[in-house]
Amino acid sequence: DPLQTVALADLEAFYLPGLDLGAHTQAITTLTENGRIFGDPPNVVLDAVPEMMIHYSSNAASDYLHMLLGQQVIEETAVSLNLTSQTAPCPFVGQFLAMANYTRANNNDVTAIRQFADTPAEYGAYAMLLTDAYSNDPVFRAAQIDWRQQARRPKLEAQRLFTALLNPQGSAADYARLMARIASNGLSNGDSSYIARRYLEWPMQFSANQALFTNLGYKNGSLPGVLTTVYYAYPIDNPTPIVVALFFHDLPNQTYQQWRRNLPHDELARWLLYDPEAITILRDVLK
Repeated sequence: DPLQTVALADLEAFYLPGLDLGAHTQAITTLTENGRIFGDPPNVVLDAVPEMMIHYSSNAASDYLHMLLGQQVIEETAVSLNLTSQTAPCPFVGQFLAMANYTRANNNDVTAIRQFADTPAEYGAYAMLLTDAYSNDPVFRAAQIDWRQQARRPKLEAQRLFTALLNPQGSAADYARLMARIASNGLSNGDSSYIARRYLEWPMQFSANQALFTNLGYKNGSLPGVLTTVYYAYPIDNPTPIVVALFFHDLPNQTYQQWRRNLPHDELARWLLYDPEAITILRDVLK
């Protein structure tokens, strides 16, 4: 039921500060300003939670939905969508705590990550255990937040190693096919396609997009050294959608930080969407 109420505290229970460029806080602030957080204690409707995940990139909203649906459903959905290169994701908070947390006796996070890479089932179970502890035990959660602020872990080396070895993997080709499927209303039923498009097409609120496209869907992502962006768009007067999926990995840290701030990869994607000659030009350059 999209109108089911969700306690804001249940979302906040998955929030690990300092890891999402303020995305979760921005989502809460905007919903509050728009009168969409209500009651005492405060609540939101379930319909707003995917919006927080897609529009604002709230990891806490993603983790809440992940645990609500369950790991098995998440993995089965990836298979049903033919994401052939996709590996099983764990909740974000579980991933970050698996990298480093206050219960680890030593500070050798790199060694722990390499051991997890050799035993992926053990890693998955540990990440889910940490997710459960963080979201359900206020004492554990407060201790972890305080420890992280003091210890400043995980360090960048550990984060990048974790991204390379344990973060869920996927391919630009798989996600391009998925976006094309969504753009053509090709999910399992009409309702699913409509709901997915309603969330993904939030950029159509901007006049610049309205001037160029009848529909535009978008999602981006970032992890240390990794940037992704996927689009589908229907240019005005063109009944055929254009799909762009750009995945970058192993970016040097300076490049990663600059691109994360300035989004040149996103500008490349938008050029490919709105300029009819762009794809041909890029193809010629890459030959």
